[in-house]
Amino acid sequence: MANFSTHISASIITSSVLGTVVLATKIAPMPESLLLIVIGALSGLLPDLDADDSTSIGWLFSILGFTLAASFVLVYPLSSLLGIWAAAVTIYATTWYIIKPLFEKITVHRGSLHSILAVMMFALLGIIISLQLNASLNMALLVALFVILGSMTHLLLDECYSVDLSNNRLKSSFGTAMKLLEIRYPLASLSQFIIVCGASYYLYPQLQPILTVLVNWQEKLQHLTIMPTF
Repeated sequence: MANFSTHISASIITSSVLGTVVLATKIAPMPESLLLIVIGALSGLLPDLDADDSTSIGWLFSILGFTLAASFVLVYPLSSLLGIWAAAVTIYATTWYIIKPLFEKITVHRGSLHSILAVMMFALLGIIISLQLNASLNMALLVALFVILGSMTHLLLDECYSVDLSNNRLKSSFGTAMKLLEIRYPLASLSQFIIVCGASYYLYPQLQPILTVLVNWQEKLQHLTIMPTF
């Protein structure tokens, strides 16, 4: 299994490559492209949310706590500085000391989050959260794309580390990192499936605009110049 450093490095590289494509084709401007690279890099840690006492889960829940606290303060501005500090600290502490331990207790490493179904769930939630934050549909779909890239990079790396090339054999962990869904934990997989269906139903009215955005991407990609001209 790849370690934290390998996962974050690989997701940074793949996200940076895609980010340059997005920027070169003018699908997104520079500030959004840089933000997408960060999102893709952090998404490379998402499958390890089910890893107890891991660096990945510590990073992600720290970022989640900060994001939730900042979002609350921005959406619900308070009249006093003390009130802002109190609200931010309360939200961050709740995320770190209540939600994180609870999440660690109900999840199993290399369980349902190491699956294609989980990647779909992360991507769809990324679209919905982005839209709720008043991002454009174009940006929301790009967020989903980078979430998929980061998460799939993680899963592929774990599977690659399950192959022992020197001894020409497959380790016992082979097949546990990337799978369609986790049949060992049917309740968790069912919950993910329900979330995916619910998110898809919520986004269904946006189907035609989504297709329009994808066609626009295709047209811009056709004009991408990869090799320099002399």
